[in-house]
Amino acid sequence: MNEIVDKYSAYALRLAAQYEGGQVAFADLTGLVEEFAAKFTEHLNDLPESQRAPTSSALEASLDASLKTVNQDSNTAQALNEILLSLNRTPIY
Repeated sequence: MNEIVDKYSAYALRLAAQYEGGQVAFADLTGLVEEFAAKFTEHLNDLPESQRAPTSSALEASLDASLKTVNQDSNTAQALNEILLSLNRTPIY
């Protein structure tokens, strides 16, 4: 579980850094965030059911902790908030 959380926390921080640095526009960020959530959900679905909710909660807690360390008015905070929201959004395909 920790390996998955570490992997996706690092992935989220890379996305946030790209947005903060201006390499990614907001429109592109939203697509990348949806891709992030889809990959994470796919990874969760490979786990036994008993591990899914704790893994998802652990990732949310990790991202929330990262969010608390940045300026709340920054692009990094905006990106991390978008990622947190995407984890609980139902995808429409």
